[in-house]
Amino acid sequence: MEPLDVRLLGPLEVTGPGGVLRLAGTRQRSLLALLALRAPSVLPATHLIDALWGTEPPPTALRTLHSHIARVRSALSAIGLTDVLVTTTAGYALRIDPSHVDATRFERAPSPRAALALWRGDPLTDCEVFEWASAEITRLHEARLAAEEALAQQEISRGACGTAAASLERLVVSHPLRERFWELLADAQLRGGRRADALSTVRRARNVLVEELGVDPGPGLRAIEAEALACPPPDAKTGLVGRQRETLDVMRLLEKTRLVTLTGPAGCGKSRLAQHVSPLSTVADLTSAANVEDAVAAAFGITSRELGSLGNTLVLLDNCERLTANCAAFAEQHPRLRVLATSREPLNVPGETVYPIPPLAVPDPDIPRSLTELAAYDAVRLFLDRAAHTYTDADAPAIAQLCAALDGLPLAIELAAARTSVLTPAQIVRRLRDRFGLLGPLRAAIAWSHDLLTSSERTLFADLAVCAGGFPADLVEALASTLDALTGLVSKSLVRVSRVAGETRFSMLETVHAFALEQPTRAHARAADFFLQLAERAEADPTGTLLSELRVEHANLQRTMDFFTQAGDTGKILRLVVALNRYWHRTGDYAEGRRWLAIALRGSGPLRGKALASAAALALLECDYREAVRYAGDGLEADPSQAGRLHRLLGSVARERGHYEAALHHYQEAARASETPVNAAYARQLAGATSWLAGDFDVAEADLQASLKSLRELGDRRGATSSLAYLGAVAWHRGDAAQARRLLDEALDTFGELEFKEGIAWALNLLGVVEQGTGNSATAHALLERSLTLHRELGDRWRQASVLEALARSDGRGCAELLSEAAAIRAEIGAPIPAVERQLALR
Repeated sequence: MEPLDVRLLGPLEVTGPGGVLRLAGTRQRSLLALLALRAPSVLPATHLIDALWGTEPPPTALRTLHSHIARVRSALSAIGLTDVLVTTTAGYALRIDPSHVDATRFERAPSPRAALALWRGDPLTDCEVFEWASAEITRLHEARLAAEEALAQQEISRGACGTAAASLERLVVSHPLRERFWELLADAQLRGGRRADALSTVRRARNVLVEELGVDPGPGLRAIEAEALACPPPDAKTGLVGRQRETLDVMRLLEKTRLVTLTGPAGCGKSRLAQHVSPLSTVADLTSAANVEDAVAAAFGITSRELGSLGNTLVLLDNCERLTANCAAFAEQHPRLRVLATSREPLNVPGETVYPIPPLAVPDPDIPRSLTELAAYDAVRLFLDRAAHTYTDADAPAIAQLCAALDGLPLAIELAAARTSVLTPAQIVRRLRDRFGLLGPLRAAIAWSHDLLTSSERTLFADLAVCAGGFPADLVEALASTLDALTGLVSKSLVRVSRVAGETRFSMLETVHAFALEQPTRAHARAADFFLQLAERAEADPTGTLLSELRVEHANLQRTMDFFTQAGDTGKILRLVVALNRYWHRTGDYAEGRRWLAIALRGSGPLRGKALASAAALALLECDYREAVRYAGDGLEADPSQAGRLHRLLGSVARERGHYEAALHHYQEAARASETPVNAAYARQLAGATSWLAGDFDVAEADLQASLKSLRELGDRRGATSSLAYLGAVAWHRGDAAQARRLLDEALDTFGELEFKEGIAWALNLLGVVEQGTGNSATAHALLERSLTLHRELGDRWRQASVLEALARSDGRGCAELLSEAAAIRAEIGAPIPAVERQLALR
């Protein structure tokens, strides 16, 4: 049985003897979190209302609070916590020992490290609170930052300056106005022998503080700057930039084991790091050596017969990949020697510790950042250190793009920086299509690794180049290769392994991928067939799980479509677009889907009717009613078996255009033509939605409840959640705000889990209307603004107009402008204000 544990330092989590607590609504989670924050103290109802609704609670706030209390109490009882939520004459309390709450354990922790280990994210991140509760969250945030400062100071004091600096680099990016973090970072760099970095940090801090706050650095930063200026610069033999964590890790490994092998792709900086970590070691460069023993003996200036006399001596075996078996034998034959090896693959010797060297950290080029912010990334710092010029914020986007495109490989970045004497960063980026022509030695480094591959590994390496953005392990079999060959490419640092959504996934660095693309292959057709079949399996999955997993293959699906188009294979193009219909609906990529369908419909085949139905569906979602009707009519003629689906689409066109009787007629036809229970359930759901829009709430509720029951029984979560959201809308228009909010909260949570963009946008819309109608104007405005953004991204103009009209009711200043925009949309697409919304506007 699980002990009681309440976790507030991140998303709310409660565990009891009966398992993990499940709460559907945001306010219920918020209520429980508030009680836990003050446990076991009693909180008056007025305090809870202030914290849950802010300064403008709805008239029904007290009644709603009682309802939430009952639901939270029931949920707690379900996990064995029957008597912990108590009601007194003074209010409500969670009668538990405060030590069961992580926020209390954080404040009582014996050390900063132990305190910070309790944090999983922002406190109460999935709760919405106001007033005193917001201040409580701010206090916890501040306490966390104070703990970060204390931990950094401890690390510096014990000499772990590299560890402290790595953490502080992250903290100054997250909290650039907190001067103490800058001070500690500069101190850690200076104590760690990084004088130039310490001075750079002081300059960065000064720029941020002056620009943002209009103040100069305080005495702490100024004192560190003065100390750094007074110190002579260290002799930087290797010119290493970054790698603080890796340096510390390797030094610790060398203290614990006699053989450490640094592995990684060509150009990742293995040799430079090894020489930085062991500056006094003897280096045996094996790049062109014929025999390891002779090379090591020559490095020590002795004969190979004298190697046994070296004893406990550290030797650096550099570039072992050509002689891995020879290096392995050498390490086993000389057990008294300590060995630090660099290789693109492990030596596979008993007792060997393998330490993979990753590329340098790179920024996301799609996120705008100043040059000061970019300098927190080691790849950028290396480029700036090696470049021939000084740059400004105007160059920041190109520098971020360049470092990301070069995968953070130090060799590639240094070669690019060498070009800055004649090219700007932006000009270098534009020339990266011919990266090996621009960065010649990079090709030689990767070719070296390629030459060491076995025949089967070399074939698979070339075949995998047809993929874009990575690939699953199953593809290897489809390419007529083996997992042994894939394992070889991974061990030789030409293929990377990662975990995405719990699944193992493989990819190449862009630079390696560019080299692989130059190798001959005949794998295009087999790879395209693999991803086509993957899409078809996802379409056939009734749970929608495989559809969600298909997102990661988007780039490969684009490449598959390109291949089929260039090959003129109309049959497979039709198969692919039909398989991706639900995928486009779920992801909201309507425009892409319509483009691909337009290409597919140039051809013919047995799936043309389904493709026409898909084209009609996406045209409807973009409110292109004329095209939707045309495609649906063509589909009925081409494939009568699609009648159920196409009548649903025609019904939805009529519904959005305000022709409710015609819509209901089409849904009746759809139900009669439906060959499966799920299609019949959708027809009834849409009929219920139409009755709601027409203001016939009794009929709407009956149809929606029936569709909800059917879709739940069929395991269709997305469809069932849509029925739930419609029922929330019906409850609101009947005047039951609490029921509406409960249903819509649940719908929003589920749509979020499913990553169903259309559903999220719609649920936010309806929740915004409910909050608006209950007097929570600020919350309503935020929900509606987010909904509008999503609907604009989707291209759904029908719902855009409704959201604009709802915003106009809460935004007196821009009311006329919002209504004008909504009216223009309605006039353009030919869709009037729904009857139920006209009634709402009159309230």
